[in-house]
Amino acid sequence: MLKIILPVSLIASSFFMLNVSALTPIPAKSKVSKKVSTLTTTKVVTKKSIKTKEKSSKVASSNDDSKAGNFGITAKVSTLGLGLDLTYGIMDKLNARFNINGGSLSADGEQDGINYKGNLNLQSIGGLLDFHPTGGGFRLSAGIFNNSNEVDLDSSSVNEDAKIGDISYDISAAKVNTNVSFKSSAPYLGIGWGNAVDKKSKFSITTDLGVLFQGTPIIKMKATGNVIPKSGANTGPSVDLEGSSLAAQEFQRELLKEQEKLNNDSNLEKLKLFPVISLGLNYRF
Repeated sequence: MLKIILPVSLIASSFFMLNVSALTPIPAKSKVSKKVSTLTTTKVVTKKSIKTKEKSSKVASSNDDSKAGNFGITAKVSTLGLGLDLTYGIMDKLNARFNINGGSLSADGEQDGINYKGNLNLQSIGGLLDFHPTGGGFRLSAGIFNNSNEVDLDSSSVNEDAKIGDISYDISAAKVNTNVSFKSSAPYLGIGWGNAVDKKSKFSITTDLGVLFQGTPIIKMKATGNVIPKSGANTGPSVDLEGSSLAAQEFQRELLKEQEKLNNDSNLEKLKLFPVISLGLNYRF
């Protein structure tokens, strides 16, 4: 009997142990490893999303700082007169600028018995490219201007005779006009500071320092009214300069001599380069 009970008890005991092991819950270590795995995956995903957001933020910031496609307008005063610029951002470091200038100055004077009245008429239109090598305010500028700047000088005399060409004339009843102009196309080179399309500010200050290559001045002379020759072959009574008399023709020849002499004056070479200095206020829109 004992022999039978012992194996049965051993079998029952083994069966109980098997059931207990079957009912035993999953070890905590397995659950922890799963949690750690889940947390690690979450951290990796979070880091990737953060990096993606940072990249998106950098791209958005880069787009916000881009100057391409922006417009700016500038009001300024310069040696070319009062001016207005319209600037367009082609690329981050390259802008196109359209420029228009105008103004006038008048002055009267007297020298050696000759009365002078002069007018400086400023009128120019330019197209420029501005390169900002560092991406900041400093720029290198190059372009071309349609240059219509000119000087008009009217002269007359009350008490003194004027020598025109090789003959002296009493021009108290006449007006002699001298016009100084320049070739219509004038290249420009310069440097400057300021960027009208910079998004950092709606308003900013700009300056230019450059040279307009306007060439040697062209001088033209004309006269109206009446003159009295004081020397030469036709010395005598008053001459109507709009008439066709020999004395009137002689005066026109002498006037051309004077004009040619002025155009050949070596001092005119000093006027080939015109300095451009400007100060302005930018507005970006």
